[in-house]
Amino acid sequence: MFRDFISLIFPQNCINCQQSLNSEEKFLCISCKIDLPFTNDFQNKENDLFKKFSFESKIKSAGAYMYFYHGGVAQKLLYHLKYHGKKEIGFILGKWLALRLSQNRYDLVIPVPLHKSKLRKRTFNQSAEIALGVAEHVNAEINTELIERIISTKSQTRKSKVERWANMQNVYSKIGVDLSGKSILVVDDVITTGATVGMLCERLVEANVESIHIAAVARGK
Repeated sequence: MFRDFISLIFPQNCINCQQSLNSEEKFLCISCKIDLPFTNDFQNKENDLFKKFSFESKIKSAGAYMYFYHGGVAQKLLYHLKYHGKKEIGFILGKWLALRLSQNRYDLVIPVPLHKSKLRKRTFNQSAEIALGVAEHVNAEINTELIERIISTKSQTRKSKVERWANMQNVYSKIGVDLSGKSILVVDDVITTGATVGMLCERLVEANVESIHIAAVARGK
């Protein structure tokens, strides 16, 4: 009753359709959540996202929770997370994403890192907020310091796939520990060409990981 009373005084609206939310709804109304553009990545191992990483045998799975469209619900959710500082959206998206993951064993959950300059500007890493929700659900340790982004690249938006991969060369620090036998879950917000995640995975392979799994909130279709 108290939550309903607070909602009357400070009404919250669905990020997607702007309909008023009730006390049990968070950021999205039930109708918009049901209508999310879900992928079937986690039911189909040989999905389009996984094929982007077929060059590396240690990458055992890759999937996204939903499709990313310009002006779509994924873009709206991630915009409010990244630019309005609504960290709780990241945590909730992480829990939703984790519910779709197969029952693999994960020793570490690693969010895709931001360069220090971007981290100072934004004050937090959106992928880390998502990874917190994932890690809690899969009962695995999260590590945000294992690997560092040491080069800040310009926007990839207008680059071709080949240019994006070339642009990401050596942007991550080498990993200073041996990860032999470890199963790693890499978490990102959005994957397009896969260049950012792919280069991170190369560093993990250099550290002798046993297996890598990739999970994102959204991906291009």
